[in-house]
Amino acid sequence: MSIAKRLTGLARKSAFVTGCIIGLSGIGTSSATAETIGVSLPLSGDATEFGQKFRTGAKLAMEQYGLDHQLFIADDGCDTDLGNMAAGDLSSQNPAIVIGMLCNAPAISIAGQMVESQVPVLISGARSVRLIKDRVRESWNLWRISPGDDYPVEVAANAIEKLWQTTPYAIVDDGTIYGRSFTDTLRIKMGEKGLEPQFSDTFRAAQSTQAGLLRRLQRSGITAVFIASASVEDLFTIARNMEEFDIDLDLIATEALGVLPFLEDAMKVPSGVKIVMAPPPEDAELNELLAQRDIVPDRQIYNGYAAIEIATTALGTTPEETTENLSTKLFDTVLGPIGFNQDGSSLYNPYGLYEWDGEKLGQLEQAAETQ
Repeated sequence: MSIAKRLTGLARKSAFVTGCIIGLSGIGTSSATAETIGVSLPLSGDATEFGQKFRTGAKLAMEQYGLDHQLFIADDGCDTDLGNMAAGDLSSQNPAIVIGMLCNAPAISIAGQMVESQVPVLISGARSVRLIKDRVRESWNLWRISPGDDYPVEVAANAIEKLWQTTPYAIVDDGTIYGRSFTDTLRIKMGEKGLEPQFSDTFRAAQSTQAGLLRRLQRSGITAVFIASASVEDLFTIARNMEEFDIDLDLIATEALGVLPFLEDAMKVPSGVKIVMAPPPEDAELNELLAQRDIVPDRQIYNGYAAIEIATTALGTTPEETTENLSTKLFDTVLGPIGFNQDGSSLYNPYGLYEWDGEKLGQLEQAAETQ
């Protein structure tokens, strides 16, 4: 984040509020039996929209499940400095549990702040593998609801193993941190399976055509390619160019292309293109509630709602009891059943392999629970 943006975020936080208690109508927020659920969200900065949607979902769930509790919401700005401030604000409220943390930096700050009290921290958006790897070393009482960065990679590796066992294939990325991280991890997994790619490449992003990339792949004798990109525009251009230049490749792409059914000219993408993606969550009761309030369903709304479902169900009379519940229970949520591995990672893996038939995406394979 630039210095200007960081200072703007700090100014907003200072001018607005360091945190706020939200009580629901009919709830006495001063009740001695009420437990405080801490929430850390980006309510300033570039990720504000995500934080606001998560808060909407959390507040809706509180109406259903949180009548004996109250929320204390702190703004972490998806930023290290604001995250440190949010951690202090939350700690001062003696929460029974903390949820939220859509970005990695605030998650690390808050997990560290809660070490002494051992208050459970439910990561609801940040996905870094580091959060799990550092959990034991740092004594964090951390539980990551959100699927890890490695979860879609696992689905991609399984798909390649199943579909391209005897097929010469390439792994390609767009040169971004996302693309490089995805493909580096994927290559390691394919090496472990004894199925290394025959060709690797990085393409120049944001071009009007990717014919050069496709022709390089064609000349190399490749007939299948996995492409990791954070940009739907680049993935759409590649998929469309295959049809335009009559280049026949079995293509698997990353989740940015999941919006394909909603793109203009999507019919120009050849049938058979596959995507590793998580579909939009669907819960009839929650969607009906959102429709009644003229709220458009969104994954972050679902994430906020599910975090409250887990938090209120897990809460015990002590941090130790709450931790034991998180360790042993399976929680019924709007995202589906969610439980945790012993390392604090989530069993919830919504990613699967989908195929484009020229009009819509159909699921080929659903990921198994992450072990």
